[in-house]
Amino acid sequence: MRESQPVKAFAALGLTLLVLAGCASDRTSPVNSSLPHYLQLGRDPSGKLVTSYKVGNPYQVAGLWYYPAEDFGYLEEGIASWYGPNFHGKRTANGEVYDMDALTAAHKTLPIPSVVKVTNLENGRSMKLRINDRGPFVEGRIIDLSRRAAQELDVIRSGIAKVRVELVPEDSLTLKNMALDARGQPPIAEMPTVVGSPRGPVVAETLTPPVAVVSPPVTVPVPSPPAPSITSTPLAPPPGATTETASVVATVSASATQSGIFVQAGAFSDIKNARRLEAQLSGIGNIIVAMADIGGRVVHRVRIGPMIDQAAAQQLLSDMLSRGYDSARIVED
Repeated sequence: MRESQPVKAFAALGLTLLVLAGCASDRTSPVNSSLPHYLQLGRDPSGKLVTSYKVGNPYQVAGLWYYPAEDFGYLEEGIASWYGPNFHGKRTANGEVYDMDALTAAHKTLPIPSVVKVTNLENGRSMKLRINDRGPFVEGRIIDLSRRAAQELDVIRSGIAKVRVELVPEDSLTLKNMALDARGQPPIAEMPTVVGSPRGPVVAETLTPPVAVVSPPVTVPVPSPPAPSITSTPLAPPPGATTETASVVATVSASATQSGIFVQAGAFSDIKNARRLEAQLSGIGNIIVAMADIGGRVVHRVRIGPMIDQAAAQQLLSDMLSRGYDSARIVED
């Protein structure tokens, strides 16, 4: 054991939603060479796929106690080190054969396996790694990289570097379900209790204020026919997004807790489907992809908002329903 065209466009999106909904229950095979390295399960000395998923009980090393946990909001900065030849070919904490040329890492408390994004704060390099071992048990060090990972992050020469380590929830849950599927267990990922908003790659980060502020202030629409125009300050679309095929809807700046009135466009068990819908809807307002635990089943909800009021939300909902978004609805958190 060792120490993450308006009408045509909307009509097309409606069809896309139906297709995506049909494949939302697809699961990833535990043996698929086309998957990225961090979604590849390891093998034991006999070559058998290691399908264990373990969090583990509290344990003690050199007088210090460590408390493993499914921490989906994990984010920490500290020192990274690496381990190589002296451990190459030996077993890791989950029974795999340690391969110093694989892109893996050891952590003291995160689930095995899980996926983290490691960023070298000294040069800006970052990459995703699969946690498959325990360690490092040296004060101040928060992660132990494989030799290959240390080379990619340019830690190999110095031996240590200051890094940021962040758990990637979607990839970690995918890896967990792959392991459970391979063992014949139901692919249910239970979300732990998290203080505050759960972290996630696109669980909307706090947005900066709009570049330009409209003066006079935003005009609040009145729900009487004919529907009035909505004056708003558009939020900046995601990088690479285009806005020619959709109108910007009125939203307010998102808060850290993401509370308010939203129009939910869809909910998917597969994060890839949620990401596709997010990309298709980019440009019409502030789009949030957030994880939720629904009866022990993790879903990824695609929402637009928060809206300025119920009238604005109702107007957007009516427009989306008329364009084929049959599953769209107003939600309030």
